[in-house]
Amino acid sequence: MSSSYRRRAAQAGLLAVTLVAGFLNASPAQAVTGGTAVTDASFGFVAKVDVGSLERSCSGSLVDAWWVLTAKSCFSFNGQAVVAGKPTKPTTVTVGRPTLTATTGAVVPAFRIVPHPDRDLVLVRLSGRVDVTPVALGAAPTVGEQLTGAGFGRTASAWVPDQLHSGSFGVQAVGSSTLNILGSGQAGICRGDLGGPTVRMVSGKPQLVGVHHSSWQGGCLAETETRRDAVDTRVDDLASWFATTMPQGVSTDTYEDVNFLYTYDPGEAAPVTFPATSTGGFGNPIGSWKSTEKRYNRDRVKVFNDDFDGDGVKDVVALSTAADGSFAIDTFITGPDGKYGAPLRSWTAPAGWGHITSMKMASGDFNGDGRADLTAFYGYLSGTGDEAWINWIARPDGGFDAPVEAWRASTFGNWNSVSVFAGDVNGDGRDDASLFYAYANGSMAILTWPGQADGKFSTSYTAWSTPSDKPFAALSAMKVMDGDFNGDGRDDVAVLKYVGSSSTSLHTFTGKADGTFNAPAASWSSTSFGHFASMKLAVGDYNGDKRDDLAVLYRFANDTTSMNTFTSTPSGGFNIPFGSWRDDPRSFGWWLNMRFDGE
Repeated sequence: MSSSYRRRAAQAGLLAVTLVAGFLNASPAQAVTGGTAVTDASFGFVAKVDVGSLERSCSGSLVDAWWVLTAKSCFSFNGQAVVAGKPTKPTTVTVGRPTLTATTGAVVPAFRIVPHPDRDLVLVRLSGRVDVTPVALGAAPTVGEQLTGAGFGRTASAWVPDQLHSGSFGVQAVGSSTLNILGSGQAGICRGDLGGPTVRMVSGKPQLVGVHHSSWQGGCLAETETRRDAVDTRVDDLASWFATTMPQGVSTDTYEDVNFLYTYDPGEAAPVTFPATSTGGFGNPIGSWKSTEKRYNRDRVKVFNDDFDGDGVKDVVALSTAADGSFAIDTFITGPDGKYGAPLRSWTAPAGWGHITSMKMASGDFNGDGRADLTAFYGYLSGTGDEAWINWIARPDGGFDAPVEAWRASTFGNWNSVSVFAGDVNGDGRDDASLFYAYANGSMAILTWPGQADGKFSTSYTAWSTPSDKPFAALSAMKVMDGDFNGDGRDDVAVLKYVGSSSTSLHTFTGKADGTFNAPAASWSSTSFGHFASMKLAVGDYNGDKRDDLAVLYRFANDTTSMNTFTSTPSGGFNIPFGSWRDDPRSFGWWLNMRFDGE
């Protein structure tokens, strides 16, 4: 960077003053000083990035449904280097909202950052996918070209405006990693614009070529400087870095897939992906790796389908016991093409550590770090009341730390009378552990243990109950899956219930704001779809509508299997199921060997 420009660290360091002062003069005003207000969706990809508690505010660009690009220096405090991982201070991203007082777009936390090794750039992984059109990368800028810069930064009259603005900037020079720009007329880059985009407009659509890096800040409030020169970081040549950091492919589109483990009778295994399509149906299964180790016997393995490394793509985890009784947890990271390589083995234990048949398990993000963990409701002395929740907390690489007791009681009840699930019941951003408990008198309750920041659970409470004279179902007649089926940000519970005489019905317990559940509502029943015992369930947003759906693997009488989908409705109920993929048992495999989530 030329010595005639202020160092980027100095610019970033003044952002805290900008934010505090902004509240003293809060009023609707322009962003890029001397620019034009952006009030429509034409620049909906521009993001406001708030770091810390009223400490720092930057601008950015949505470059993928899961990722925002901004300046690395936005995350540097006291000269410390910015490293990949969880932001050192809580970070919130607002995108799709050019007027910040509006309700359009989304406000989502960020839980992971990936800095560029050489440039003032960082990719920010959002905690949820946003339904806003990302900006595409453009070609290299040229000297004399007119570009458009945008941001939420300070203006000539306001410290912290609530309106996005854009302005015209001419390219003065193009370096190997930066470009020098000059505001046209009164346009200039101010504090708070750090990390914002400079774009080329092509047929009315923006293409990203630069990210705001430093500026003389001429025309900005409380600045006496008149020069309107600025330096941007080039991004036009970083397609490979983008692809490596946020890979695109079958498993990274807007439709969640179903991942499972295929177990062979000698004990080998192969992780497999059913890729979802825009309808919510599924294409042919994808698999490329098979183990040589024979420890995955279908009767000694539990399988989980969740995002264990926090990259936004669901992976496959297998908790297995070998013939000698030893334990191991293997994580199969899903590649962008939906395929897998050899697993990461992160935890092992010798024979005698426990009993896999004494574990009723689920996966969920219990500490709120953006990675799914594992929990087991463990019966130390089955049937006597001595039970505990045991948690394995996920690491950034998708492996797991050694297990810890998250809760234990010696007077709980009967371990055999529970069915477990995990989801964010109270909407605090951390998943909670829950279970259906069937009392001996026929009554039933849902008990919930809220997740804590340390990955353990706090005291349980009753989230739903029904008396003995109004029984819901026997546990053996219930298949339980959790997910956000009505799209309100809180997890619900879906129960496939066997009614009798080959009749099956589907019910939803929708979550309430106080962390409890509404009474179950039935949305579908059938005597013709198939047999209750021939259905395996999975949960995910298979059609990309921001609501979780149910996938059903169904076994026919001749051992042929098919994939079917119950798409959810805004009320949390489900539409009539439809089929998509169907196999020939001679070419694919057998029902018993396909281990789905929670099995």
